Amino acid sequence: MWRKFTFLRVSHFFRNTTAGAAVLTGCAGAQALYLQRRYEPLPEARGPLSGVARSAQQARTTTEAPRLPFGSSRLEASSLDPLLPRLPPRGRKNILFVGDSLITGVGCSQERSHGPALPRAVAEFLSKALRVDVSWVAIGETAADVRALRTNLVPLLSREVEAMRERGQHVDAVVIICGLNDFKNAYRSAGNTASDFRTELSSLVGEVKQHAGVQCTVVLPALPIHRAPVFDGIWPLQSFLGRVAALWDEQKAHLAHRLRCVAYVRNAERDEWWSGKQYWAVDGIHPNDEGYRIWGEHIAHGILPHLVPVPS
Repeated sequence: MWRKFTFLRVSHFFRNTTAGAAVLTGCAGAQALYLQRRYEPLPEARGPLSGVARSAQQARTTTEAPRLPFGSSRLEASSLDPLLPRLPPRGRKNILFVGDSLITGVGCSQERSHGPALPRAVAEFLSKALRVDVSWVAIGETAADVRALRTNLVPLLSREVEAMRERGQHVDAVVIICGLNDFKNAYRSAGNTASDFRTELSSLVGEVKQHAGVQCTVVLPALPIHRAPVFDGIWPLQSFLGRVAALWDEQKAHLAHRLRCVAYVRNAERDEWWSGKQYWAVDGIHPNDEGYRIWGEHIAHGILPHLVPVPS
């Protein structure tokens, strides 16, 4: 009798737990759909889609070592000194950026015309740190998921790589910003799973390396979507979205662990202040110029070890 009673209690618990999880998931999906329908798109950044961060100019604009992002202490010059002697007296790094609205610069000020802020911030940080010129090219498509990046942007990347080779240059790194438009549609179709995302992303990385070269480092940054103020205080969506975004970012980490010359840049720790509205555009989902600068420096710091030649 006791065993039967215990079994019924356990069964009742699991039924309630499963039902509760389904209700919360459905509620979060409804909240996400509501926000998506109310969303008013912001324009892309104005200005050039490529540029060069000049080492001499960066040295004139600041006498301090580059800053570590997310409120951390400044990057001490002594931490870079062991790396710098390995660099040639003259050099240039070429970085391509491929991605969605975070690459096209949605959220940047329309009063300026400097182009997308994220690629420029990464290039400027690396130029200061490595003391070389760093060129950047932004290849983006607003609202693109990984499939769209493969279909629409890989051909553009291929042409850019060929143009560099004709000038006697090569691509040192390709930064791929993706995932936002993949996991936000996860509730719409059974085909939009984390596993499907990993498969598509693996194919994208392979195609990028096919064009840019196997020695080119492909960088896959995590997205700080869990700090976007548009979701602040919306329960259960905020908690649910944070877990889903982390699951999609885990696929990037998995590929970086498995594939050669692929780097994963995780989100910074102790980044609670990153939720401050002063770092985000009015839509609450895209960073503003200052937010892009901070995030760009964080990504650049993760790229830095991969751009320093290993002594022979």
